[in-house]
Amino acid sequence: MLQTRPVLGDPASYAFPKPRRLAVGGGTVVAIDVPGQTFASVRLVHLAGGAAEAPDRMGVAALANEALEDGVLGNSSLPPALERHGAEWVSRVTWDSFVTGVDAPVNRLADATALLAEAVRTPALRDEDVLRRRDQILERFWLDASVPSTLATRALGSQLFTGRYATPLSGAPERLKGVTPEAVREFHASSIADVAGTLIVVGDLSDVDVEALGTAVFGSAQAAPRTEPTPPEPAPGELPRVLVLDRPDSVQSALLMAHRSPARSQVDLPRADGVSDVLGGMFTSRLNMELRERLGYTYGVGCRFDLRRDSGVFLISTQVDTDTTAHSLTASLAEIDRLQREGVTEGELSAVRESNTVGLPVAYSTARSLAGALVEMIVHDLPEDHIDRLRAGFERLTADDLAQAAQEYLRPREMVTVIAGDAKRLEGPLSDVGAGPVTVRDPETLWS
Repeated sequence: MLQTRPVLGDPASYAFPKPRRLAVGGGTVVAIDVPGQTFASVRLVHLAGGAAEAPDRMGVAALANEALEDGVLGNSSLPPALERHGAEWVSRVTWDSFVTGVDAPVNRLADATALLAEAVRTPALRDEDVLRRRDQILERFWLDASVPSTLATRALGSQLFTGRYATPLSGAPERLKGVTPEAVREFHASSIADVAGTLIVVGDLSDVDVEALGTAVFGSAQAAPRTEPTPPEPAPGELPRVLVLDRPDSVQSALLMAHRSPARSQVDLPRADGVSDVLGGMFTSRLNMELRERLGYTYGVGCRFDLRRDSGVFLISTQVDTDTTAHSLTASLAEIDRLQREGVTEGELSAVRESNTVGLPVAYSTARSLAGALVEMIVHDLPEDHIDRLRAGFERLTADDLAQAAQEYLRPREMVTVIAGDAKRLEGPLSDVGAGPVTVRDPETLWS
């Protein structure tokens, strides 16, 4: 017998847990006690991402971040040491941050954090380990670039920015080849080992000495002076414009449309994310309904803001059949134009509110997700109640707010389009649609 479906109740209210802050030595510990959460997350945040790298050391942050996994003994010694405590190493580099950490049972958290401290403060960074890691990044770079969407994404920076952002975060292959083990050790010493950073600890902390964890991680390291971000210069050239990365005989095109946007601190996130959701961020979005449901050109399309401390990018991405590429581009521009002219419907407004508020209790139900939110707050200087303010901002949104955001944050006349596909079949149709001058490049020459 079929059971009757349960009746849905009202969405549960949600409030982000209030963090506890401690000044320990030269650093700061930010902790959230989650009773019953016996698997904890620890993150150490340094504001030492790829954006500040010198031209002759592009990729040094990403390389150093990976090399820390070799531990104090070298030769990938850290993961086995952590496994003895049921712990896992976590690390990543963004344009703005250098993040390391561990996830571990709370009853082994002190041991796992001690290994984190050793790996961050006194890693071996042997020549052979750094060179091996560098070779792995280079091999992975070209392997990943064989995926059309990845290729287009990596080429995008050069169409929007000059300076460091014009080159992929991991460094261009020719540049990265010149990053020596000595350069990695110098970067680590000046930007990581000697800088305390901010330590995040999330889990059931009833029996955890959080201050002792901070003392173990920070040691004698000192706080780094805060620097004001400087907006990067735009790439030269006419706007809008189209770049085709030639992949002969490709039956599909990876289509990426993007323009510069303000930095994270200059954006009203509920309004920006809300209009992005309406345009392409939800299954029921304008772009998905047009390109997927009505035209049948793609399995899906998305758009989002990539916001950094000094700048930002708004981008639309999809993959379509080669013969539908030009029309996909013009159809996307038409949807932006319609959104700016007509605004949003009450149904779209309701969907934006629900998609950004109803799921919060689940989205922040783990130590890892709470730690991730704290990392964002630290990197972007956000208040401790940022998530609650964000929720309230989405709840207050009006249709007029989103209509104004469409005018303020969507800039189709400043759009650059990067397409990875068969140039022979694409160049003519793209030139005909009037989306700007079309340039064709061989992907092999992009970073040489």
